[in-house]
Amino acid sequence: MVALPAAACLISLACALAIARDAVRRPRPDKLAWVVAFAVFTIAAGTEVVASFTEWTATLARVYYLTGAVLIVGYLALGELYLLAGPRIARFAPGVALLVTAISATIVFNASVDRARLAGDGWEAIERGTALKVLAISLNAGGTLVVVGGALYSAWHFRRLGIQRHRMIGCALIALGTLVAASGGTLTRLGHDEYLYIGIAAGVAIIFAGYLETRRPDPALSAHVTPPAVPNGRDKVVTLSVPRTNGHHREAGDPVIAFLESQFLPLDDAALAEACRVWSAPRHDVDAFTRGEAHRIWALRLRLSPEGQSAFDAHTNPAKLQLAELYHDVLIDVGSPYPSVFR
Repeated sequence: MVALPAAACLISLACALAIARDAVRRPRPDKLAWVVAFAVFTIAAGTEVVASFTEWTATLARVYYLTGAVLIVGYLALGELYLLAGPRIARFAPGVALLVTAISATIVFNASVDRARLAGDGWEAIERGTALKVLAISLNAGGTLVVVGGALYSAWHFRRLGIQRHRMIGCALIALGTLVAASGGTLTRLGHDEYLYIGIAAGVAIIFAGYLETRRPDPALSAHVTPPAVPNGRDKVVTLSVPRTNGHHREAGDPVIAFLESQFLPLDDAALAEACRVWSAPRHDVDAFTRGEAHRIWALRLRLSPEGQSAFDAHTNPAKLQLAELYHDVLIDVGSPYPSVFR
């Protein structure tokens, strides 16, 4: 039954291409990790399609097992960890990911394959020793826990603060899709290995829908609303009533800039990092900016009031980059009548 793996392959490819396009426009390590994850699964499902039209070989079985059974959930978890704790893992996460990938490839490609079973059992002809079982179980169980737990945690945060409704729904869908995909193996107990792709194809489709949902702009700031209060690090809480905007006309200044100046710029460094992270703009540990980042930071600074510029200049470089990302990538889409030329 080639239709199910073919559908999973096409859905995974579409998701990888969509995230890759976003990553090119706005490079972030979490996006790159997810591109790799869905590209890896595209290879796994494509391997199953190729084997359906030709025949299983030892190489095809090993490629499938490495990509589909070992690595994909690990890279999804890496992307989620970047969202949850980017600055704390940025220095060692790429090296650890490459090391785990190399170890996984070594173990899988050194595993024995029962060639007599290849024609009938496909990738299950791989002899799964203790090392391979431990590797697959630990990466899949741990990765699923990270993705589901992290997505549900983010959804809970958005709901608790009453912000970013589309991102809240998207995070919930990503958690659900991961659970559905992980349950695909249960269907094989019905006696047909191809049923694995029913759960996987449905799970990947739900994850893709969740990702697309997180990209939808939330119109909350474009009307007259009172955003949730944010502690300013000095035992005070600042709130802001955002004025209504009408097309390209503003009644009382740019509401997004007013929002940043009142609720974010007064925060100390730790509180600012956490507040921006909650608004889906995690901290990146940098000591210098790329040319594009410098343009975006300067574009934000030019919009600030003189007092806001002074407060902005007092922050660290990672904080400035975080504020620029929050402004251009989160708030400007929904709360400002002035699109940024640097987006």
